[in-house]
Amino acid sequence: MKISVAMCTYFGEEFVKEQLDSILNQSHKVDEIIICDDSSKDNTLTICEEVLKKNDVSYIIKKNKNNLGFIKNFYQCLDLCTGDIIFFSDQDDVWKPNKVEKIVQVFNDNADALLVFTDADVVNQNLEGNDSLLNGVSFDRHFLDNTEAEINSLLNDNFVTGATMAIRKELKDIVISNAPCKECPHDYWLAFMAALNKGLYCCEEPLIYYRQHDSNTIGINKKYTFNRLKKLFSSDSQKYLENQYSELRLPVLYGFRRELEKVNNVQYLSIVDQKIKFWKDRENFFGGSLIKNLLVVLRSLMKGEQRKNRNARNAVLMDFVKALALAKKI
Repeated sequence: MKISVAMCTYFGEEFVKEQLDSILNQSHKVDEIIICDDSSKDNTLTICEEVLKKNDVSYIIKKNKNNLGFIKNFYQCLDLCTGDIIFFSDQDDVWKPNKVEKIVQVFNDNADALLVFTDADVVNQNLEGNDSLLNGVSFDRHFLDNTEAEINSLLNDNFVTGATMAIRKELKDIVISNAPCKECPHDYWLAFMAALNKGLYCCEEPLIYYRQHDSNTIGINKKYTFNRLKKLFSSDSQKYLENQYSELRLPVLYGFRRELEKVNNVQYLSIVDQKIKFWKDRENFFGGSLIKNLLVVLRSLMKGEQRKNRNARNAVLMDFVKALALAKKI
């Protein structure tokens, strides 16, 4: 099988060489590396060119004239890949030497596998630490018991991280030809489409070092630290993206619903409508009265709705904190 790597870069000069070296030194060699840069103004592409031209690997480096954003840029990069198996790569992580070998083996062992994702060691910028990424996104292996469990769990929250995943060419063809949801991160949409087509697989071994630092586009930090709580309850909390609640979930769920309507899947439409109702009840949390917000949370608590509609292990606490933080300030 031909192995491609799709890497998107943006002001990545600090870490991109280390990441490329880890990809090029895999026990199972990759055949091509496609890099799409989203209009960086630093030395990212110079570094990439210097590393790749010294190695026996096919590569394409494309620099966008205008900034596309990470979702469009990843789809552009995916479209340029010609491999049978396509690995996704961030610019700032480090792959363990056997990552490609392990994931290719899963594809070889499972002819129906369309997407394979893995665990990762969550580390700081110096690659220190070994927290589990899957634990950080509240993943439970029962999420993959059957297709209904996969769809329900994905509609609750995404637990598939793009930096850990690889897909079969067939999934690329399905997604590119069906116009992916613009509001949904690429890894989330690919995972959903893989589940719909009964091809979502997990390798629970940590196969990358998932680096967390101040410049991450999307990171993993589920803990309510003192500083985050301080921001949540500040008078200008609307400035912080992390404070949005239903505003983050509803556009994605509407996108999933449109896809389910195409295939007229009544069972899954019913599930997604349940999730949409849960989040619409929270649509007015921001600027709503404290009493009304808390009543929404308490009614849901009595019905067990938080646990049905969120994968987070502290779903009730999260709901309660957001109801307080986003209420109208007196």
